[in-house]
Amino acid sequence: METSDELLIAITASPASDSWGFVGVVSVGDQEAYRTIRAYTAPGEALVATQQLLADVIGTLMAGQEWSAAQAEFGHPPRRAELEFGLRAKTAGGETADGPSGASGTGGHQKP
Repeated sequence: METSDELLIAITASPASDSWGFVGVVSVGDQEAYRTIRAYTAPGEALVATQQLLADVIGTLMAGQEWSAAQAEFGHPPRRAELEFGLRAKTAGGETADGPSGASGTGGHQKP
């Protein structure tokens, strides 16, 4: 590692231990954290497969953590309205679909 204030996660390819192709390797700093159980015919294939595997794992962990944090915040499984799914989509100008952000008195709803 270059400096003590950074820790890099690296994905590399390495020859398989049985010399039948290449495996993907995930390293955290100087430590090898994971080596794929499957071997691939080319280093690039091993890299792509390992990258997808790591992305799936990180995505799953982050989704679970976010859901857990929202549940702790609300004291119950969050509802769509609490998570604001599609309710306050902002445009590039910082306005919501139903008016400028911070519009007063309507709670984001337009009266007919």
